[in-house]
Amino acid sequence: MTPHRTHRQRALADRERLITRYRDHGETLKALAAEYRVSDAWLKKRLTDWGVPVRGVREARLLHVRQRAVR
Repeated sequence: MTPHRTHRQRALADRERLITRYRDHGETLKALAAEYRVSDAWLKKRLTDWGVPVRGVREARLLHVRQRAVR
């Protein structure tokens, strides 16, 4: 099994956790992709397939500003 396939399988197995971290905890797609060692594009496609609205640049920036204000 190739390393890419192993990383992807791990991400797929953690589907609910990934969704929760992205949608509910506001973690970035880029950070999650890096942690799971998959590409941003691959993870974005999975989230879309799973029915999770992917944040645009503007939404991501607003979320980041709000999170920094809470700290």
